[in-house]
Amino acid sequence: MNAPPPLRLSPAAAARAVWALFAVGLAIAVLMLARSQVGGDQLNLLARGWLLADEGRWISYGNPMSTGGKAPGGITSLLVGLPLMVWRDHRAPSVLILLLHVLAYWLLDGTLKRILSPRERVLLAVLYWLNPWQLYFASFLWNPNYLYFFGAVHLWSALGQRERGRFWPSFLHAAGLALAFQIHASFLLLAVASLLLWLRGYFRIHWGGAAAGGVLASLPLIPWAMELVAHPAIVTEASKGFLGRGLVLVFPLARGLLYWLRYASIGLSERMTDFDFSGLFGSDPWLGRGVGMAAGALAVTIVLPLLANVRLWRRGRRLWRGKLAAGRSDRDWLKGYARVCFVAAVIVFSLSPTTIMMWQGLILLHAAILPVIFWLGALGRTRLASRVSKGIWIYAAVEIVLLLAIAFGNPQYRCGGRTDRTDFSFNLRHDHPMLRELKIQQTCPWPVNVPGGWWPDVLPVPSPRVR
Repeated sequence: MNAPPPLRLSPAAAARAVWALFAVGLAIAVLMLARSQVGGDQLNLLARGWLLADEGRWISYGNPMSTGGKAPGGITSLLVGLPLMVWRDHRAPSVLILLLHVLAYWLLDGTLKRILSPRERVLLAVLYWLNPWQLYFASFLWNPNYLYFFGAVHLWSALGQRERGRFWPSFLHAAGLALAFQIHASFLLLAVASLLLWLRGYFRIHWGGAAAGGVLASLPLIPWAMELVAHPAIVTEASKGFLGRGLVLVFPLARGLLYWLRYASIGLSERMTDFDFSGLFGSDPWLGRGVGMAAGALAVTIVLPLLANVRLWRRGRRLWRGKLAAGRSDRDWLKGYARVCFVAAVIVFSLSPTTIMMWQGLILLHAAILPVIFWLGALGRTRLASRVSKGIWIYAAVEIVLLLAIAFGNPQYRCGGRTDRTDFSFNLRHDHPMLRELKIQQTCPWPVNVPGGWWPDVLPVPSPRVR
């Protein structure tokens, strides 16, 4: 007896599913944005934006980096300060971040829907848009949260130039790299991937467009260069670790590659699963820890991207040995793009002077999910199609539950309660008008005027009358 044919999903049905998943994810993201809290990194960023919006003072360098020193360029002052000119609230810059995440997803969906099957397009919505590794970082202010957009632009502009260089894609490709450089050091992952893609013939460059985009996006580095001449310590302080640490010690490299796999799973970090629901229920003797332990058990889902990556490399060994032929399909190109991004991650994680942290590879999340999409898409064309479809919706439901738990119980999105982390509401050495004008104290008050407390690195000490 012949087996029944696999279930097929029509493009119209896929589009309806994508819109539904997008609407649910956006609603949760807006809820999280409304509940977002301010920690030390956020205060440092808000101080830069405040000085620009309130005093017209542009800080030409970014937040302190994990390797020491300050991030180069003043683009973060603009990204934070301009929204504050429109809405004097600490959540205003997060609105821009959420909009960039929305643009990143729709750019990816619009670019890939002609390559992916209808079922794979739904998988893109589940594994990228509804992914807690994406939405958790879409609704609060932090440097790495801007990077998803640049990852999407990177893929779009490279794919658009696989046959010939074009001015605007090259312009945006180079501009994206230059801007990402000023936001977070993990821009190196995209930069190395671009070099490898170009060397292996995956895309071509319009050199005039690339030069124009790179120069224009680098203009904020001019004030930084002037500041560097006057105060060399903003760079010379960057002395932690040593180049090649990941390769010498091995563990930092293995940790980084583990995050590559985790991004395409729901095996979340401890930072994301630190739950406390006492704000909802009045007390929380066990629920938060119980939900956190259950979320930790979902680390088993890392098996999916592990198997998917093994399959991708086993089937692409011949392609990897030679340059991609111009006549190959966009689908083959996309698989090659994922492989190149993985190799770029290996190179950067090997050379990194510090141990890789969970946020330092997020700029490649769009590439990390591709192997899983291709594998599950292939299974969806077999007799396992019905099981794959059910599995997709169960997976999406678990993501939604996790996201709601984060929105109401994670310290990034709650005020007070039990927390094992010290980067929220620690003591401040002074008081400042910014804390009230941006509704920081109204949202979740900080202890102020505490001797020996912490203070944002660029915020001037207020005069005694402000206290």
